[in-house]
Order: sequence, then C-alpha cells, then structure tokens
Amino acid sequence: MVSLLKRVLPVALVLASFCFASTSPASAQRAPQLGSAVAVAQAGGAGGKAAVCARLAKRKVLRSSATASRTRTAPKPPAASRRMKRRVRVLRRHCIDRLHRRSKTPASSQSVALPATGLLTVAIDGGHGGWDETEIAERKALGAAVTRHEWDPSDPVDAQDDVVLSAAAEIHTRIHALLGGNELGDATHYREWVVAFIRRYGPGGDFWSAHPELDSSRYAIATIELGNEPYFGEMSAADYADTVRPTLEEIHRLGLPVKVILDSRVYGKDTSWMDTLYQRIPDLNSLFYAFADHPYWYGHDPAEVSPAGPFGRIETLRRRMIEQGAGSKPIFITEYGESTADCGEECVSEETQAQHLGEMISAVAANPRWGVEMLSLYQLQDRGTDSSDRELQFGLLREDGTEKPAYSVVQAAIQQYRG
Repeated sequence: MVSLLKRVLPVALVLASFCFASTSPASAQRAPQLGSAVAVAQAGGAGGKAAVCARLAKRKVLRSSATASRTRTAPKPPAASRRMKRRVRVLRRHCIDRLHRRSKTPASSQSVALPATGLLTVAIDGGHGGWDETEIAERKALGAAVTRHEWDPSDPVDAQDDVVLSAAAEIHTRIHALLGGNELGDATHYREWVVAFIRRYGPGGDFWSAHPELDSSRYAIATIELGNEPYFGEMSAADYADTVRPTLEEIHRLGLPVKVILDSRVYGKDTSWMDTLYQRIPDLNSLFYAFADHPYWYGHDPAEVSPAGPFGRIETLRRRMIEQGAGSKPIFITEYGESTADCGEECVSEETQAQHLGEMISAVAANPRWGVEMLSLYQLQDRGTDSSDRELQFGLLREDGTEKPAYSVVQAAIQQYRG
C-alpha cells in the first residue's frame, strides 16, 4: 500500500483538495479507499479520470440534493432534475481539468524526496496534572501508543513522577513531553530545567534506574516539545527563539538522547514565525528534529479550501521547510480536534466530529509527502457538559465517560498507526 500511495500521490492530493472524499464517520481506515479510487484513475488514463470524477461529482450532488429534499414537501420538478445533471457535468469537468493540470506539472516540482520520517503514530492528548484511577482506566482502554502530556517548568522536575509511572506500568503508553505552555520564562532557568528533565526521564535517566521493573526501552521519554502555542501567549517569535536557543544548544552540546520538537505557526502563506527562528538561531537545522503544528479550523471540514484550512497549512509548512533546508525533517501535529459544545459555528455535532477526525487521520496517512510522523488528537474526555464554552467539549468521551461516535474512529486509527 505504501508503494501504491507513492505512485498515485499527485492525483490523491488533487482529489483530497477537491473535497470529494467520502464523509462516512464509520471508519478511520479510509486511506485504502482513497488509494483505490485514484488507482483506477491512474491506470485508466483519461478514461479512468473521467470515471472517477463522474462518480465523485454525482455523489456530491446527490448529497446536496438529499439535504435540500428534507425541507421540500412537493415532488421534485423536471427543471430541478435538469439542474442536477448540469451540476454533475460541471463538477466532473472541473475535476478532470484539475487532474489534467496536475499531470502537466513539471517533473522538477514533483521530484523532492519524501521526508525521512518514522512510521505514523496516532496519539492522544494527556492534558496536564495527575491522572486519577478513572482516567488511568480510560486511557488504558483507549490503548494509545503515545500520549502527549504537559509539564510546568515552574514545578520541580519530578513533580509528575506518578504520571510517568502510571503511563509505563498501567496504561502502557509512551509520553511525548510538552515542556511549558504559552510562556517559557527565563531562558537560563528553562535550559537548566529541560536538561534536568531529560536526565530524569529520558533514555538512561534517573527515574528508570529507580524503577528497574519498568521497560525503559519502551517508555523512556524520547521526544520533547518546547512550549505550547507560545504565539498565543505574550511571546513573539523573536522571544521564543531567544528563549529556546540556549536549550537547543545545550542539548546538542551534551549529546542528550532526545528528539526536540519546535513550535511553528502557519496561516495561509504566512510562515514568519518559522522564518524568525531561522534568522535568530544559527545552524538551526542541526539542533532540532521536527516542527509542531496545530492546524485547528473550528467547525469546518478539514478538506475545505481556505487560508485557515488544515490541509493547505500543512502543505505550506512542508514547502517552507523544504525551502529552509529542513525537507527531510518530519512534522508533528501535536493537537487537532473539534468541539461538540453548543458554541455556534465553531462547534460541531458529535457525528460531524467523528467525520472530521476521520478525514484528518485519513489525509495524513494518505499523504507521505506531508511527512507527518505524529498526529495527536485533542482530547480524551470532555471537561464540561451542555456548555457554550468551546474549550470544554473536545473529548472523544463525554464528561460522564460515555463514548461519542468519534471514539471508535480514533481508537481504530490508534491501533493501526502505532509508529
């Protein structure tokens, strides 16, 4: 399947951006379906493209018609039927034209090597603070290979020993460590704290020496993320660069065995955050492993085309990484989700949440050119009920622990994509 996806990827990208992918939330395993449709088009040349585009166009028009018919009581007039047929023809022609234009793209623009990433891991967000017995049981039931969890650099390094112990001994999940939130504080303190953290929980760390019964080869913390959305705090890109630079240089100097993930922000064509890091940190590419992105687009299908659209933002991030000489480095999507709160257009129904998460997982799996090594979904459980606060209801589980439709979609993906 991997080799098939590489052969058909250019057409797959066009089909994904054309927003004709299936919207069934029943399964997260949709990359094979996408690959099969594209394979038909590729193998059949112009005829294959026409057949696939005709089928997808008809499906889109029928879905639109079904939505409209729920508000219509009178029989559908012949004129409406003719309009539907015309609409199918227009969409089919548009699809074929876009596939044709893509096939004419100069070979040089398609010859960039795929990023040298590891296998995809679908992970779950772990929040911050301790986990009680109920949460430990819920996380164990979900079965995520990786859990992203936050530490506060103002706390002692060992303040969450219980979380690391529970992760390794009970949940059997490896932690991707988020070190700090929107603000990272003093650069010297942050450097010293991060180094101490790695020496405690990283491979060969003191925590594992104190717990020889645990499998440190599986659960030692090997990836760390420097900050969480600092661009939404009071840190400018220059502030962030100047704060993390001493940490990056010290980790490199000491040869500490962790992969460092740096925050990035892309919106439309704006990559100024990343560009500032390259301007202020000499030899940056030798100091980090991957960029992290949070391509939220609240309330919208991720495949929709917009400056805020997740797919386009990932494409822009990858393109700029190539231009900065980091084309071989992976991308970590360390947060993506949809809220089911009652907050208007930025929130969705539980069924739509499942659909959108499935689409994002399928797109990441079907596009190795994006180079996404980890997709961490936000989050396991709601923190409120019947709320108008968007932030309280991103969960796969409701606050009472019952499953939303998205739970089974994500759990299936977690079992398939384990890195």
